[in-house]
Amino acid sequence: MKLKNKSADEVFIDYEGTLGEGSIKVYYDFNDEKLNLFDIETDGSVDGKTETFTSNKTIYIIIESDGKCSDGSFSFVLEKSER
Repeated sequence: MKLKNKSADEVFIDYEGTLGEGSIKVYYDFNDEKLNLFDIETDGSVDGKTETFTSNKTIYIIIESDGKCSDGSFSFVLEKSER
């Protein structure tokens, strides 16, 4: 998944996720480094935002599972930094 930063502003990634069954690890790229965003397992949920900010124009979200997953929902939004 790609998120586009259409301005020159620094942004945080605001995220939410739920998973009914399975196990998923979610990463994002930060200056060409793969960083863990969150892990979620069966009947889990997550809500938060990155501690680091980026002014990258394209931010990649990487979702990896260790098998079959079901009943999941994810949301990723770029939020302008206050810095």
